[in-house]
Amino acid sequence: MADFYTSEKIYGSQLENGNLMPIKKLTEQAFRPRTDNYKLQSEALQFWFKNSELMDDFLRKSKVEIQKFQLSKIKKLVDNAYTKVPFYREFYGAAGYEVGNISSFSDFEQLPIVNKVLLNSFDASGRVDDPAFLELANTSRTSGSSGKPFTVYSDNDDIILDHLQVLRFYNSCLKTPLQENDWLYMLHHSGLAFSSLHGKYRTFQLPDLLPHTPLGEHLLFLRPKLLITLPSYLPLILQHKVELKMSGVEAILTNSETSTQLERSYYSKALDLPIFDEYSSEEIGMIATQCAYGQYHVVEDGVYLEIVDADEHGFGTVVCTDLNNEFMPLIRFDHGDIARKTANHKRCECGSVCTSLDEVNGRRDDAFRTREQRLVPSASILAAVDDILVTPADKALATFRLIQKGPETIELLTHYVNAPYKAMAELLQQLKERLSSLFGYPIILLHREVDVLPEHKSYKRKSLVREWGAN
Repeated sequence: MADFYTSEKIYGSQLENGNLMPIKKLTEQAFRPRTDNYKLQSEALQFWFKNSELMDDFLRKSKVEIQKFQLSKIKKLVDNAYTKVPFYREFYGAAGYEVGNISSFSDFEQLPIVNKVLLNSFDASGRVDDPAFLELANTSRTSGSSGKPFTVYSDNDDIILDHLQVLRFYNSCLKTPLQENDWLYMLHHSGLAFSSLHGKYRTFQLPDLLPHTPLGEHLLFLRPKLLITLPSYLPLILQHKVELKMSGVEAILTNSETSTQLERSYYSKALDLPIFDEYSSEEIGMIATQCAYGQYHVVEDGVYLEIVDADEHGFGTVVCTDLNNEFMPLIRFDHGDIARKTANHKRCECGSVCTSLDEVNGRRDDAFRTREQRLVPSASILAAVDDILVTPADKALATFRLIQKGPETIELLTHYVNAPYKAMAELLQQLKERLSSLFGYPIILLHREVDVLPEHKSYKRKSLVREWGAN
């Protein structure tokens, strides 16, 4: 398939289905991002060859060196945002900011915190530093767990840096670094920016994992080094334990959904493989990654993380500054999660001195369940909504909520500020088919348009709610 910018072809990772029809059928649902083209793959590969060792060295720098690097990035980021981005010009101007005001982290942390509501109050052109580039920019439009759609714009440099920081994390989970011909296997609705780098570091993506999916057989066919998955799929993966071990998978990585260390330790022991967790988001990208000693180390060459309004136990709100995205800056962005920094942190046994979190408590949406009480991953449900309703083509959806009324019945509440981008009946049919696939049987999808989502003290901000069955 020709890429978006040149006539060169890229390696067809998704064609390696082993002639397994259930695998082939699932891959047809995987979305290929516009970043996955020959030109950007080439740029990422060249950057990796030149800088992978320097990126590894960053993790072993002293705390003073890391803070010097971060403060330099923050000064440039904030001044650029204030000078070129209308949102920050108005927001920081009202707070009395002037170019060059930041000389320390304490100065920086006096700036007001931003959130999705504030950013969404400006048009896209008012949130970026070069509106003329908007049509070419990379976009990520996501509902998150709040049910309020939000679009992040980024340039190619940001995409490349984010991807290579992911590869660096993958290497840290292996006995030996990835070789160019190694495979990565993703059980995830959201794939990587690049399916490979000109056929090197290849990734195969299954957007969902169903009970009848011949995962073990396909793992034996590809023999990947790493398996990246939603935590909700671990019970299904356990059913393929023998093939998983025979295929040569060295480690499992989890992300996107909140899971406990107790849960991951149970499956690690059951599968006889290490499991590492990743704390990330669509808005920021990778935020912190877990090492072999259980600590979440903040990716400090990509993000500056604060814990604000901490309680007596150290738990507070996660506030992030994306150090890579200068095109649409997210500065002191309220991420909406709760976490706790490691007390009296020194150099970890893994060698890192990066800021560490010993516990992350992301929002916990009520997990939907089938009539057999099998858990349906909340991340996969939200991905279905993102792909069908919360799409770059439709900026009219203001908010939504999905409510599971029974084992076969789901109600969708929406509030549109304008007409949707295609007929509502067609959107509902697409969503019904996608949800039915996740449940493994036909579901009934009800729909109700509302002026405002009904408030309830137990789920005021939730986008997924289950009203039936045991917890």
